[in-house]
Amino acid sequence: MPLDGQQLRQVMRRWATGVTVVTTRSPNGLHGITVNSFTSLSLDPPLCLVCIGHDARAHREIPLAGGYTVNILAQGQEAISDRFAGRVQLADPFAGLELAEAPSGRPVFAGVLGYLDCTLHAELPGGDHTIYVGRVEHAQAQGDGVPLLFVGGRYGAPATP
Repeated sequence: MPLDGQQLRQVMRRWATGVTVVTTRSPNGLHGITVNSFTSLSLDPPLCLVCIGHDARAHREIPLAGGYTVNILAQGQEAISDRFAGRVQLADPFAGLELAEAPSGRPVFAGVLGYLDCTLHAELPGGDHTIYVGRVEHAQAQGDGVPLLFVGGRYGAPATP
């Protein structure tokens, strides 16, 4: 019997992930999307990947832009995550946020723990998602805060010993 997508979701909700917002600047303007399917892939060459659903606007914008920037969110940045996850409907989700620019010109949010600025290296099929492999051109650690985590369908905090 094939695995049902809802069964998979129920199991995966038990896996804690960090929360990122992937930003880009394409000919259509600025765009961002909350992503927890992000990982480092290789140190030599420096690669990371994000997985974006086919129905997401970012699925079109990342190839147009030729890359993306991964913003690693800190605890306390839930409102930024919610904006770019579509939980808060705004005409311009960037409005009112303190922004800097990565060397590529893509947005970086104030207060993030760090960011990775990537050029698009490869696009791989991944079921109903595309795996965008980025070559990390610039990386910056920006703080020693606590990462924002997501588990069980809600934000969480790391366990302390």
